[in-house]
Amino acid sequence: MDETQAAARAESIPAPLWGIALTALAPFPAAGVAYAYGPPHLMRPALTIILAWSAVVLSFLGGVRWGLETREPAPRWQRQVFSFLAAVAGAVILLTRGRVPDTWIVGGFITAFMIQWLFDHQTPNTPSRYPVLSTAVTTAACASLAMVLERALHS
Repeated sequence: MDETQAAARAESIPAPLWGIALTALAPFPAAGVAYAYGPPHLMRPALTIILAWSAVVLSFLGGVRWGLETREPAPRWQRQVFSFLAAVAGAVILLTRGRVPDTWIVGGFITAFMIQWLFDHQTPNTPSRYPVLSTAVTTAACASLAMVLERALHS
């Protein structure tokens, strides 16, 4: 195996990691489909699931980012603050439920996921597999939330 093949293999995402990531992402499309296309009695519980899961995953992504930064010899405080703010954003958006329209809450989560994704892709010195995993999470979340938003706007 030459150096190029060795580097590519070292940066590949192990199957168990993909398995865990896909399992963790499953609530997004499941709740999105249940809300958008399921029977009416499932709409409210599906919305609760996708909103709560969005807050949990934003917190998780902040924790991953925090962990990546703490491995650095001189952790950058700005990146650690942003990592913490991802969790705060998820909690604040979720806690606005009942005070603002659900469409704004869903839009808030889409915005928060996109901001964290942009931030993650500007972070230097991260494993090359992290942006791929971050993109998978953001895509699943945003596509599912967009499905919910579309249905909420038209019902």
